[in-house]
Amino acid sequence: MSDPGAKSDDAVRREASDWVALIHDADAAVDRAAFERWRASDPRHAAAYARAERAWDSAALLGQTSFGRARSLPERRRFFDRPQVRYAFAVAAVLVVAILGLSVSGVGLFRPHPSSQATELASRVGQIRQVALADGSTVTLDTDSVLRIAFTGTERRLYLSRGRARFVVAHDAARPFVVIAGNGSVTARGTIFDVAVADNRVKVVLLRGIVEVRDGRPSAVTAQPAIARLSPGQQISFGTAEPLVAPQPAATIDAQWTAGMLSFDSTRLADAITQANRYSRAKISLADPALGDLRITGAFHSGDAVGLAESIAESLGLRAAKTPQGDVVISAPPSVPAT
Repeated sequence: MSDPGAKSDDAVRREASDWVALIHDADAAVDRAAFERWRASDPRHAAAYARAERAWDSAALLGQTSFGRARSLPERRRFFDRPQVRYAFAVAAVLVVAILGLSVSGVGLFRPHPSSQATELASRVGQIRQVALADGSTVTLDTDSVLRIAFTGTERRLYLSRGRARFVVAHDAARPFVVIAGNGSVTARGTIFDVAVADNRVKVVLLRGIVEVRDGRPSAVTAQPAIARLSPGQQISFGTAEPLVAPQPAATIDAQWTAGMLSFDSTRLADAITQANRYSRAKISLADPALGDLRITGAFHSGDAVGLAESIAESLGLRAAKTPQGDVVISAPPSVPAT
């Protein structure tokens, strides 16, 4: 890497690309001290590296969608056509993010929370918060989530009443790890999984290990709660008025939320906006509800309602306008009168 000085912006971008390529290459020996010296030596370096990192994230996530697969964007791509760089599988990236605890709204890493003995944990709107638990497990709370902890000598029990959480569970054969959500529960001993609660429904996604999901209502046939066992890469959902169904394959992009990314794969625009609005006090709305049936594919940074709305509008040929209150309205472009 060259020393800072009278360099062109193109040279700075190339250096940033080189560093991103090296840092994301599992086979490369990276001099972290040299990297930090380079990044701190010129304000342009930090900005260029952040842009290159976002490009990496977006390209990697897009390759997992049906849009990317239809255009022959494989899971392992060459980054900036550099032969020494390989994309890791998406789940590997998810595990790294889960460990590092990247912030949605700021730069840097979350440190283990000092009050892991607290009975209740919560995250603010737009915040992704990682907490180290007393048993060695970690939990990552998505935006606007609430989790209550009730560990005993025989069981590690947690209650997710709102939002979403990722659990990286420390193995303890004597004390099962049980997450209560809605009218069901998820039991694990050493694994990684997500649980989400929204609109009276619970969704469980398994990334590693094995979990058992129980529907708290007794079956009409057996009078016992229904039980489903998930394998990695599977998901299951249930509601207060719906029985437990068979596990289904989980979409890879669904696991990227801990990186502060919103990933859509042919998602209805109305549903995408609902997800985006969870991360910001500024809200996105549609001028015409009929626009909600349009489909959107891509990866976007959460927490920036204005930027996200502008990106979505541009990709769909729509317009995004900011209101005096700071919200954003997406509308169709004005029609051109016939001549």
